[in-house]
Amino acid sequence: MFEELFSVNGISIDRLKNFVDVAEKGSIARVADGDASRQSLISRQISELEVFFGTQLTRRKGKGLELTEAGQELTRQTRLQFQGLADFKASCSGQPVEYQIAAGNSVIEWLVAPDMAGLAETVPKGTFTLLDWRTGDIIRGLLNHIVDFGIVRKTALVRPLKFKPIGSLSYGLFVPTGNKAMAKTPFEEMPLAISIGGEFRSMFEEAAARAGKRPTIVYRCTSFTQAAQLVRHGVAAAVLPLSATAALAGLSTIQPLPWLKEIVRDLGVAWHQRLLDVRPHAGEVLLELQRTLRSRIERNE
Repeated sequence: MFEELFSVNGISIDRLKNFVDVAEKGSIARVADGDASRQSLISRQISELEVFFGTQLTRRKGKGLELTEAGQELTRQTRLQFQGLADFKASCSGQPVEYQIAAGNSVIEWLVAPDMAGLAETVPKGTFTLLDWRTGDIIRGLLNHIVDFGIVRKTALVRPLKFKPIGSLSYGLFVPTGNKAMAKTPFEEMPLAISIGGEFRSMFEEAAARAGKRPTIVYRCTSFTQAAQLVRHGVAAAVLPLSATAALAGLSTIQPLPWLKEIVRDLGVAWHQRLLDVRPHAGEVLLELQRTLRSRIERNE
């Protein structure tokens, strides 16, 4: 079995590890860290891999390298197989297995983090890294096996990623309770903070225009959590996901704006279809992640 992989010289774990390092850092020099002999070794190893696979894996780009399509696929395959070996080694020695979960910062803070204890109980030998990433970076991370799970909107999904829905994220107008004057101010005169990240801004502006509303947007923030801080300190009202309700309990009231019901995002857990084949226990993480996130969204509705 696999005789064709070992019938000629050129492949080894060391070569593949150095190749992945070059792929991640963008140049041989960065991986070699100023060591000329190591730089020469890595360069030769990449050439040997190219001879072995019979295809070009990298090309020059300025002072660094970029991967060819074949190089990108080899990087993906190698990362995934290395992760499986790392999991096996950890399980044999009784060490924890690491899982990486990527999401936007508001999803991490208001949906994922509050229920991490349940996830840790489901996978007692697991450790978890929470990554604050934008949607595009999450999708690329999943495709390239850099992260295990991503919490994203359904419309962002691409093949061959899989998706388990956790619910619809609705929005509300959060008005600070510490600013009594603001609570009596009509919506269109109220100083407003919104997030300008992702697709939310255009969704909000289009919904407001259809409702004939002209909000006074004073603060444009790069995230919902920044906008929530302005509510927390009584500076402005903000349109936020209802998942912020618990975080701002006692610090805000949620005013009904019927036209905000138009702004809904269907969220879910995304993962690469190969993940569960190589990391079998990841299936337990996936099911618990879906369960706890769905439960929290339902509690906020």
